[in-house]
Amino acid sequence: MAATARSTTTEDVTSPVRELVIPDPSSSVRWHQHDWPHPLARWHYHPEVEVHLIRKSSGTVMAGDYAGPFGPGHLSIMGSFLPHNWISHRDDDAVVRNRDAVLQFDQERFFAAAGSLPELEALRPLLAAAARGIEFTGRTAVQGAEAMEAVNGTFGLRRLAAVAELLGILAESPEAERRYLDSHGGTYRLGAEEAEVFNRSLSYITEHLDGRMLVPDVAEAVGLSRDAFSRLFAKATGVGFNRTVTRMRLTEACRLLRGTDLPVSDICYRVGFTNLSNFNRHFRATTGTTPSRYRRIDQL
Repeated sequence: MAATARSTTTEDVTSPVRELVIPDPSSSVRWHQHDWPHPLARWHYHPEVEVHLIRKSSGTVMAGDYAGPFGPGHLSIMGSFLPHNWISHRDDDAVVRNRDAVLQFDQERFFAAAGSLPELEALRPLLAAAARGIEFTGRTAVQGAEAMEAVNGTFGLRRLAAVAELLGILAESPEAERRYLDSHGGTYRLGAEEAEVFNRSLSYITEHLDGRMLVPDVAEAVGLSRDAFSRLFAKATGVGFNRTVTRMRLTEACRLLRGTDLPVSDICYRVGFTNLSNFNRHFRATTGTTPSRYRRIDQL
């Protein structure tokens, strides 16, 4: 596969960090789809639980203190108040149409209904685990994606049945087909102004991932002092600026290893590492394998 040009992205940062989920008065859940870029596609949180399906594109998913790769078919569930974002990598200014399918619901309504419908108690362990964010793999991801799409266009009892089918698949998923994301299931709530600055920071990092990345430079770019910027990143991610940048660099490296024939050494410098041995060390610590082996495994 031919190598692709370095990806860039910009994000809309006009919305506050807390997304207002408009309830559907005719349904216990809200199902919708949206393009990317989109005002909803940003670092945000909400009290509703979210099941999220990526249909197109690849990039970096962030959930709490986690950053990792996603691609088409990426299916996940994000718990109440866990901040999250999916940043697509792209090589031009094209919009990714209907990139996301999203199902959101108030878990407290489901727990309240469990008093009359005890079958809903089966959801409690899933929703407790979703506080960390869960990415589903294997058969669960395939079946869950099909069930997610099947919710679209349904109404009344048919919608309720479709939602129950989807949540049943996720609740019964084996541990081997779950990847837990945030390390501890905490919340990282930012005020509206903090969220705007943080989203600008993520855009800057994504656009300059192949270059030198120093706190003073990024802080200046978003209009903060060095100390204020460091505090903001620690509050937003739980792991701080340097670890966030390293994870984003490694996520982009994974994408390039999967999607291009670029040599490992070229990828190393393309994602901002200045030393091949340092790149290999960080890559192995994060993925458990070497870049070359990661590429071979992905091609099996």
